[in-house]
Amino acid sequence: MASKFTMVDPAQGDDVYQHMAQTVNDRMGKAVEELRQKNDERTAASQSGASMPDEDTSVDGPTGSAYRQVEARKRAQQHRAQARIRKSKEQAVDAARQEEIVQKLQESHLLSDEEDDEAEDSLDPEFKLIRERRLAELKAQHQEKVDNMSKGHGQYREITQDEFLPEVTGSRRVLVHFYHKDFMRCKIMDKHLASLAPTHVETKFLKINAEKAPFFVGKLHVKILPTVIFFKDSIAEERLQGFEGLADGQPKGEEDEFPTARVAARLGKLEAIDYTAPPTLDELRRFHLSQHAAIRGGTATTCDDDEDLDGCLSD
Repeated sequence: MASKFTMVDPAQGDDVYQHMAQTVNDRMGKAVEELRQKNDERTAASQSGASMPDEDTSVDGPTGSAYRQVEARKRAQQHRAQARIRKSKEQAVDAARQEEIVQKLQESHLLSDEEDDEAEDSLDPEFKLIRERRLAELKAQHQEKVDNMSKGHGQYREITQDEFLPEVTGSRRVLVHFYHKDFMRCKIMDKHLASLAPTHVETKFLKINAEKAPFFVGKLHVKILPTVIFFKDSIAEERLQGFEGLADGQPKGEEDEFPTARVAARLGKLEAIDYTAPPTLDELRRFHLSQHAAIRGGTATTCDDDEDLDGCLSD
């Protein structure tokens, strides 16, 4: 049976290889030249504003009017979809914020039962759904609150060095104030923490005399007093040293007279407590609650438009 392969005479091998190499070189040279010519033509066309002969300029082509209209419709649809998503997110944020404000007004006794019902009726269905979920969460949190109270939450207590580890490891969130009995700023911090402890039972509030706890002062690198350290799951997560961030904006000579609400906001930022920012007057108006701006001791008061109600809803 004849073979389908042809034998090449070894003597002619060099000639064959040379011929093949020459053929390949010729073809590659021709291809390169064609590419160079096309590139020169495109460059010249772009400079003169003319279109290349092989460019599709028809109505339905990549640069045609019909194609541009289709692309414009696609972009418009994408923009509308993105706008709907943004609006939905904004509505959800507003719903959650309105519920927070209503709850804060209730806790501050600024809403009567009748006004409370009116506020609830003003909620749209989405707001009401969020409120129902919130109520379910509150029921679950009630048992946690009972458990925390049994561990010493809800009060501001002093501990000794020997009690430090059992206390810190006994609760999920713990704040410990390292103080010096002769430092006025430590006494100021004491006042604010003692005010916050009863209303933030989610966190255990403690204080310890730095002079009588040298081991933990060294272990935790406490160098400034007052220092408040936040422990989460027995680990020192964050700390507040001195009055950092608390005296900002205070008048000269009144740097130490900041409100407790500012301490609460600072601790909330550290996630040491569950903090809800007081409503601004703009928010109260938007949620139709502006008539309840503030009532203290039976006397109605108001805040400036650009201020929140820190001073109105808490000391």
